[in-house]
This record gives sequence, structure tokens and C-alpha cells, in this order.
Amino acid sequence: MEGSKHKIDTTFLTQLDRYALPVRNRVTAIHSGSHLSTRKGSGLDLIDHRKYNPGDSLKKIDWNLYARTEKLYIRRFEEDKNLNMVILLDASGSMLFPENSPNKFEYASTIAIGISYIVMRYNDQYRIATFADNVNYTKALKGREEFLRTIDNLSRISVNGKTKLADCADSIYPRIKSKSVVLIISDFLDSPDSIRYAVHRLCRHELVFIHLYHETEINLPETVDGTVKFIDSETNEELSISVGQQFKKEYAAEYGKHMAELDKITHDFKVPYFKISIDNRPIDAILTIIGER
Repeated sequence: MEGSKHKIDTTFLTQLDRYALPVRNRVTAIHSGSHLSTRKGSGLDLIDHRKYNPGDSLKKIDWNLYARTEKLYIRRFEEDKNLNMVILLDASGSMLFPENSPNKFEYASTIAIGISYIVMRYNDQYRIATFADNVNYTKALKGREEFLRTIDNLSRISVNGKTKLADCADSIYPRIKSKSVVLIISDFLDSPDSIRYAVHRLCRHELVFIHLYHETEINLPETVDGTVKFIDSETNEELSISVGQQFKKEYAAEYGKHMAELDKITHDFKVPYFKISIDNRPIDAILTIIGER
């Protein structure tokens, strides 16, 4: 996007303030940040909660939180009280779809900024790395000034090239020194082999997939009919195709096959996998993501 800035929605950020508590439990801070942790007999620190899943130990349920919310949450403990958040943000050409705003990159940036805002409020570190043909990896970020600078940087970044998750994983792997939460925000228009390799490479971290799509990518609209010129947004290759009902069925089947491959990869590696239409409000998407963690 030359000559113009990406439109990143920040109007909802302060609405996230009241939703931070389910992610970080307010107890006594015991280190230089404002992380909410408490010392337990196990020698670990309570740093957050996640929703209870069948099979979880009943001993880990926070009954005090249940009394307040009438929802079951599991207490999560970690030896390292500092949260390290790494967000890998797809900046390949396909993320500029659709032509109207917000496109997938703008929506992805908004999600990344929203989650970073929650992390920033607890004075924890986060990184946002954009990837396509190459990886643009930032230093650890912290505080309001760097947060505002991040928004401006994302609004100006060049979005082009191909999605290369395998190369991204190879580049990122040696730079993440300690165990981190790694969010990959992408349309995942990459080969299943590349995606599987990336997950295997980064599986020592807590991976989360955030898969963004536009509805017309799943089912071609009725207005697309007859001889149509398609342009590959990552290679700029042009291809004229006769589009009819049979082609649309074949297209939908191929897209469904790709989605099934992603389902299998995330299932095999037990990676939380969120499929989010960019027609949804960003704040709703963010609350869905943090509500499942």
C-alpha cells in the first residue's frame, strides 16, 4: 500500500480494560512489573486463568472466582512470572484482500494491537514480527510510548510478497530465548507442509493460530460468473478462468480441503485454533481469543 497508511482501529482499546481480569488475576504483585501473582506451596506463581475443560483437575479450579462469576476457571501457574508475548503478523500480499477497508492486514494489525494493549497494561514485554518473504523482527517492547510507536509502524509497513511460514519459523526460532506465547495471525494461504514445519519448529512455545478470512474467499459470490481474470495477490500472476457452478463447487472443495489440513495440524500439535471472519468486530474477536485461554 504505497502512498497511504493502513487503517488500524484503536477506538475500542479502553473497552479492553475491564476484560483484563479473566486473563490476569489481581493478587499481590511481587516483581518489577505489575504482574498479578502469589506464592503457593508448589513454588509456582499464579499468573492467570483459563476456562475449565472436562478432564482438568478439580484441585486447580478457582472456586473464589466461580463464586463471583458462576463460571469455572482453572488457575495457571508458571515459574517465570513475566509474560513473553510474540505476535507473528502475516504481511504477505494476500493480506491486502479485499480492496475495501478493513482488509485482512488491517484487521490482523488491529487484533495484534488489541492483544498487545492488554499485555502492555501489565507492564509485560511483547514483540510484533511481520513476515512474508522476509521477517521484520522488533526488539522487546514495553510501555505506552513504544506501544504508540508500534501502531504507527504497522500503519506504514509495506505489505507484499508470499506467505512463508516455514522460513519465518526458522528465522524466529533462535531469537526467542525463553518460552513464550506465540500468536500467529495470518490467512494461512501457505502449503500445509510449510505450516506443519513451522508448528514443529516452534512447538516448545505456547502457540496460538488466529486464522483470518473474508467470506468471499470461502464461497465465490454469485456476481463472479463467466470469464473472469484472477490475479494472484502474492505473485501478481494473472489467469483467465471460465467460472460457472462447477468451478465454484471445485473451488469450495479445494478451500475446504485446505481448512481440513489446518484443522489436522492444529489438532496433532494441540494448538488453539481460532477461525475469524474479518466481518466480526475486532473487540469481539479479541474477547473470543482471550476467553479461551
